[in-house]
Amino acid sequence: MFYNNPIYNFLLDRKSSSEILFIPESLWGGDPDNGKKIVDGFMNFYGESILFNKETWKKNKGSKHWNEELFCFDWTKDVKALGTNKARIFLRDNIKEWLKLKNRWDPFSWEIKVLSKRLCFLMSNMSFFYETADENFQKKFTKSLNKQAIHLLNVYKKKKLGSEKIFTAKAIIISALSFRNLSSKLKVGIKLLIDILRSDIMEDGMHYLRSPSEHFIFLQSLIDIKNYLGTSRVVIPKELNENIYKMASTLKFFKISNGELAIFNKFQYVENHQVTEVLKRSNSKLKTPGSLKSSGFERINENRLTLIMDCGIPSEEKTHASSLSFELSHGTEKIVVNSGSPFVNNKELNEAMRSTAAHSTVSIDNINSSDIFFGKNTTTRLAKVWAEKLELDNNFWINSAHTGYKSLFGLIHNRKIHIDSKNLIVRGQDYFSRPTKSYNMTPKKLFLRFHIHPDVKLSATTSKKKVVLKLKNNLGWEFICSEPKIEINDGIYFGEKKIMKKNNHILISERIVPNKKIKWLFRIIK
Repeated sequence: MFYNNPIYNFLLDRKSSSEILFIPESLWGGDPDNGKKIVDGFMNFYGESILFNKETWKKNKGSKHWNEELFCFDWTKDVKALGTNKARIFLRDNIKEWLKLKNRWDPFSWEIKVLSKRLCFLMSNMSFFYETADENFQKKFTKSLNKQAIHLLNVYKKKKLGSEKIFTAKAIIISALSFRNLSSKLKVGIKLLIDILRSDIMEDGMHYLRSPSEHFIFLQSLIDIKNYLGTSRVVIPKELNENIYKMASTLKFFKISNGELAIFNKFQYVENHQVTEVLKRSNSKLKTPGSLKSSGFERINENRLTLIMDCGIPSEEKTHASSLSFELSHGTEKIVVNSGSPFVNNKELNEAMRSTAAHSTVSIDNINSSDIFFGKNTTTRLAKVWAEKLELDNNFWINSAHTGYKSLFGLIHNRKIHIDSKNLIVRGQDYFSRPTKSYNMTPKKLFLRFHIHPDVKLSATTSKKKVVLKLKNNLGWEFICSEPKIEINDGIYFGEKKIMKKNNHILISERIVPNKKIKWLFRIIK
């Protein structure tokens, strides 16, 4: 391979410069508790814990995903958060080790996504360990950053960039602002940024993966870029400002009363103070929308009751079969949830958490409402979704349907929800209609699930028509169903910071009869 040729490395070295004009500063703090663990020799990514020392850079037992995180250097912000001289020396020592072993192209640690992130994270945190370093370290470090940025500019057009392409645009922009020999490349980074904004952000301001946490990470990068450009006294592109304002408004849509983000599609836990900080720095004066028409979400927030529902077509990339699922909270207490995404590197668990059964909706014979694949896009069966929201006084209605099961069973899933916000009652009905007589498989049973937050305690009555829910704040709610077939089953919940919790879900299963309505309600016990 050409990049592995010593001549290519020689040319990169000859072109690279250690002269740095601008040292960017990260706006976002790290986690000092995790930083202490790292300095003490304990590195954990995706549930994998590896003893960390200088030998780890040469060889370790971590998975590919674990090593991507290691070589991205995102963890430097956590070590920086310690603020100690020991932490500075630790970072310099490890960067020296990396430079000794990896300061030339290799197919893994110089892969575009890893390289882009490394440039972003090292450069935005470098003031902590760079300014007090000796001149020899400073020159070697900045020359290496410059060398890596030149390679990135050589290759970024040659490969299809994935969902994290915003880091490539940010890396090019930050490098062009920081290094004199790359200053002419600023327009390249700005053009790539604008192209990404036009391709990845929907008309309603939502990121194309339809994930609140992915949306948050993308918006964070936009605010970074705006900050770097402004600090360098470069005119902020109008399109960048407009997208920050619009995306911040959309982020508010998914923020529930406890300050966290609702769980839809690929999920990564975000601390509520981080959400608050991003919204503050966005400086958006746009109101929180009640509906996101392009991405397909509905929100009702009235009398401390919040319901957010997925009424959109799933994304082809990293598909979650979550059509017509919803989350429900009262005040700061979550009640009905989706199960979240595992923070561990496990194929089976990842697929399970993307399944219809892991969401608060209905499945047929435990088959997903859209096809999901591990490591590739869904180009086969994706549910088409229709929805409308109506409002009168203190009452709201969401009428919706999806075609996910039409090609298999000839059935359309219909879900109607009525929210009486004054009396704190959520009524729903689910049924399957059959618009066509032709279908490939005969459906047997439906499975209606409501995943309940781990802090809520459940007890079912002997009639199997009612469940009493006791919230953490000791308020009582009840769930009632028209079918005397309620079961309370165990489950797992990945909606908190790197913790897997056991929870319960309410399950109603029965033989499918087209157009038979299963009616249910959640209401507060007064």
